[in-house]
Formats: sequence, structure tokens, C-alpha cells
Amino acid sequence: MLFWIVFLPALACSSAVLGNRTDLPFFHGHVFENSSPSSRVNGLSVPVKRLNSQRLCAAEETGALQTTVHFKLLGNGSDKFRVLAHHKRGHILLKTSEVLDREERAEYTLDVGLCCGLCAEENEAEFPVVASIKVDVLDTNDHQPAFTTEDVKLSLDDATALRSSVYALTARDGDSGKNAEMIYFVVPKNGSFYAVPKTGDILLVDSILGLDEPIKFEVFARDRGWPPRTSRSVLVQSDEPLLINVSEDAGIGSVVMNLNPVRFQTAAFELVEPDLESTPVSVSRDTGDIIISRRLDRETEPLVEISVKVQDKRGKKRRGVTCGAPGSPVLRVRLGRRLIE
Repeated sequence: MLFWIVFLPALACSSAVLGNRTDLPFFHGHVFENSSPSSRVNGLSVPVKRLNSQRLCAAEETGALQTTVHFKLLGNGSDKFRVLAHHKRGHILLKTSEVLDREERAEYTLDVGLCCGLCAEENEAEFPVVASIKVDVLDTNDHQPAFTTEDVKLSLDDATALRSSVYALTARDGDSGKNAEMIYFVVPKNGSFYAVPKTGDILLVDSILGLDEPIKFEVFARDRGWPPRTSRSVLVQSDEPLLINVSEDAGIGSVVMNLNPVRFQTAAFELVEPDLESTPVSVSRDTGDIIISRRLDRETEPLVEISVKVQDKRGKKRRGVTCGAPGSPVLRVRLGRRLIE
């Protein structure tokens, strides 16, 4: 009969605690992912006096603890942590039992169970719940950004508007917050294409007419974490130099093409090299039209290369590259076919 007198109060208190979880004390802490095992859960220190251990385990006659008090973590993921008692301070602490990964699980909601005296660890029924705990697993910058596409070849034509987006690159990062925010940049920098740092959009910022060879550059993504991590590059390459094919039967006065768009809203065009007497085409100063000025002969002159100076009517200038000055497009006109490409 004495056996039941001793344990009935404890069982009654246990039922009261389990019957109303809103009355449970709640504690919250955090730990960084990839922390070594036995790392302490920060911000979480549970006072034993708030867990009703005196009331659950005290002897009825004296009010003193009749035996040793045991605590156990309960719930899904409880095996990831260990509960430790800090006897001097009268608190219990949590430490990790293994390395945690936020990408696998970002938070744990667990219960603290209490048992008086000898308890079977595997029998959770002997551990009535006396507190609720939440542990957040915080992100570290442990993922490298990665692009969702392979190398890119840009297909542009003479009608592509300047400052327009010709391609959009996107990188993904398995982290969160600032660790997943991207900054895009181009290596090496060039005067024709620009990567928007926040979006990864590739903009055409200068004319590519008549370039001697394709433009090649690499785009990288770097996250804002610390230390920052940088992706592998995506190689971006423009098409082969623009060649304009014109039939040798094209009549004098025919417009081969127009040099617009250019970076200036009001531009003036001037043929720099070669002089008018040495080339079968002329350039309209106001419109940028390339115009056939004399009869074409594919056998004697199969390829014509010209350099055009484009001048902003408000004062800015761009010089031709044929004689070494940078900036202006070099336009190649191939004679012999009726199609203009």
C-alpha cells in the first residue's frame, strides 16, 4: 500500500502537465550548422526550478527530493542532441550529438521529459513532459553558387538595340539570406557586354558590327556570405563577325544596310577609311546608310572593309579602329550573293 501512496502524486501531476501543453514552459535556442559534435545550443539555458521537478519527485512528508532526477529529450530529432545538467547553476543545457545541416532540417521542436529515480531510458512513458524546446539551425556559407546553364553563344544582328538584354544568366545557391544573394560580374571586362550585378542580365552596350573576331568573356556569380564563395564560370561568346553579303548586280544608290542602332540618340556618320575614291560604297552622314556608289565587281574586289566615325551631334565622338583608334565598328561587306545577312 505504501508503494501507491508514494507514486500517486507524481502520476497525478504528470497527467496534469500532459493534459495542457499550453502551460509548459517554452525555451528557444540556436546552433550553427556544421558545428562540431558537442557544440552547445546557444541562448538556451533551462532553470530546473521551472520544470516542477520538486513537485513531481519530492517525498510527500518532507518536500525534499526523494531520489535522483533524470531528464530526457523527446520527439523527432531528439537523437541529434544531448541534455546536460549544470548542477552549480541549477540549469540544464543542450549540446549537439552530431554535425547538423540546415539544408536537411532547419529547426527542431522537442520536449523535455523528467523521470524520478530509476528509469528505463527506452520507455518514454516514464518521462512526463515538463518543457518544450525549439532549436534553430542557422545557416553558414557552405554552398558555392552554381549556374543553371552551360556555356552560351549569343546570336545577335545589326538590329539589336543597345542597352537591351541579350541573355539572362541565373545562379542558384543552397544557402539562405545573404549567403544566397548573388553578385554577377564579367571577366575580362569588355566594351560591348555588361553583366547586371543584381540580376545576371547580359546587356549589349556597344555596337558589335564588323568585329574582326567573336567576343569571349566569362561570367561569375559571387554570394554575399562570409567568406564569400564564387561560382565556376559560364563562357559567353558572341557570333562570328557580322558579314554583309551583297550581289554584285546591286544598282548604284542601293542601301546595303543601316549602321543604327548606335549609342547616340542623334548621331552623325563619316567614312574614315578608305577614302571615297577607293571604295565602292559611301556612308550617309545623317542616317548611317551604307550606299553603293559605283558598280561592283566580285572578281576584282571581293571584300570591302570600311571604318566609320560615329559622332554624337551633342559633342561626343567615337573614332574608327582601322588605323588604331578604338571604338568605332569595322564593317565588312562581302560581294557576290543577293542575300544580305
